[in-house]
Amino acid sequence: MTSSADVAHAEGAVPVPLADLARRTDVATRTALRRTLDDLGPSSLLEPLEGAALQAASGGKRLRGTFAFIGAAIADGLPAGDAEVDPLAAALELYQASALAHDDLIDHSSTRRGRPTPHVLFATQHRAAGWWGSAEEYGVAGAVLVGDLLLSAADHTVARAARDLGHRRGCDLLGRFTLMHAEVALGQYLDVRAEQVPLDAEDPTAVRLADTLEVVRRKSARYSVVHPLALGVIAGGGDADLLAAVESVTGPWGTAFQLRDDDLGVFGEPGATGKPAGGDLLEGKRTPLLALTWKRADPAERRELAAGLGQSGVTAEQLARMVDIVGRRGRGAHEAMISGLVDEGGRALVDAGLEPRATALLAGLGDLLTRRRA
Repeated sequence: MTSSADVAHAEGAVPVPLADLARRTDVATRTALRRTLDDLGPSSLLEPLEGAALQAASGGKRLRGTFAFIGAAIADGLPAGDAEVDPLAAALELYQASALAHDDLIDHSSTRRGRPTPHVLFATQHRAAGWWGSAEEYGVAGAVLVGDLLLSAADHTVARAARDLGHRRGCDLLGRFTLMHAEVALGQYLDVRAEQVPLDAEDPTAVRLADTLEVVRRKSARYSVVHPLALGVIAGGGDADLLAAVESVTGPWGTAFQLRDDDLGVFGEPGATGKPAGGDLLEGKRTPLLALTWKRADPAERRELAAGLGQSGVTAEQLARMVDIVGRRGRGAHEAMISGLVDEGGRALVDAGLEPRATALLAGLGDLLTRRRA
């Protein structure tokens, strides 16, 4: 069976300067946000909002911007980073920051990358100032507006990228980018909805695998991997056939990327992932890992899971039992699913018939996406 690893280690593989591209994306992101804020005009009253936006847009692995550079290199034949893709890379990271500001609010997350999330930051400022009204409600409003500001900055930045590409490619880029963030909104809704549906411990189909996979594809897999690479291909001048080939390869790998994230969300080391152990269980996330576990668990185990998923006051011992159930009942099948998706992308890459350099770039990317541990 052909896998991404089989191709990744083929002779002539092209090394990709991931760290350099991440640093370049980071500089471009900060520059683009500052440019948008400058275009809006200064006001001392806006400093807390602008400061929160700048903090939300800082840090992270900068993977989406990096993927845009790789997509452009696949299309134009230049070394990754040679094409002027900085505004597109920045726009992707600004959108990511927007999505996280809203996501952290929805999930009631108090920290992100070791810093207070926007709704916590604004609530803290409200209390420190001794203002009237509810600090929590002010925090919610502030987080919504920070997310909106970052989304607008992303659109403002990608419009500049589109203008530099000319009419046809620019329209394609804008259309793809805006459809991407509309799709994430749909996935976020499905995710929120799923967490509100009661779980019947007597029903082994209460968490449906197909439903959880739809959330994965819409909310994260496509916007984290497929769309950034496709946008890079468009920016690099790739044609429809190349775009379709890249999507056929990265679609399965993008899903595998998110499934690995779901595994880390339960079993990852907090020091490496920046997330609490068993965090996805504490948040009650309906992931494919949970669906596979739920189907294979016995009623007593499902009752144990239902009693703790997304509930406050879960003890360390209770969480440890939940993690153990997932490890015994679902993790093996989940790993098999990840391997199957890796192989599916690898076969698509072999069948795509791309030129060797593009094949090597994609193969190396597949290894990065599917073998990470943090």
